[in-house]
Amino acid sequence: MPKILIIEDDKWILQSLELYFSQSGFEVILCDNGTDAMDCFRETLPDLIVLDINLPWKDGITIAWEIREIDNTPIIILSARWREEDKIMALDLWADDYVSKPFSPRELLARIKSVLKRVWILTNWNDGKVLIFNTIELDLKHFELRVSGVWIKATKTEFLLLKYMIEHKDEVILREKLMKEIMWYDNYLYDRTIDTHVKNLRKKLWEAMAIDTIRGVGYKVS
Repeated sequence: MPKILIIEDDKWILQSLELYFSQSGFEVILCDNGTDAMDCFRETLPDLIVLDINLPWKDGITIAWEIREIDNTPIIILSARWREEDKIMALDLWADDYVSKPFSPRELLARIKSVLKRVWILTNWNDGKVLIFNTIELDLKHFELRVSGVWIKATKTEFLLLKYMIEHKDEVILREKLMKEIMWYDNYLYDRTIDTHVKNLRKKLWEAMAIDTIRGVGYKVS
């Protein structure tokens, strides 16, 4: 039975989601404020977190950053902020999906199932293989990136982009092909956001990998 931690200060939303998700076969843990969120996370070790951005005492962005410092548990954001820029920022940094308020429990449930399915695929696609490129080590089983032995924090989208680039290191990596390979996991990977992910990878990898842009075509790594 998958375990879902819902961090939300609206009592009506909490009670509604608890009832709906329990009836759908999930174990549901509730937390109604930001102060207790990390304790709830550590004590329950959920399979997925539904996290409201606007929480009392400690906001959802801070909580998400604290969780990402120690764990890769998938996070779905709930927010009254509906602008595309807000969604892209959250997804680029640490979120696995983003649901704007108001929403229906049915939609949120569908998104939870989709994220859990993607995570299951990611954690069962290999037998513990480690990809090595220059001083880069990519642990496919534990989603860990190390450069010269130092652990580097990376989003799942960055991880998948890097995996594909290493596997095709001797080729010109077509932009359209790269997007097609990653969009099964990241539904918000647009043409203009892939450059942001690549830019972030360049900063994190430093001299361990050069990612050259081939204008109008794609990328080449060395």
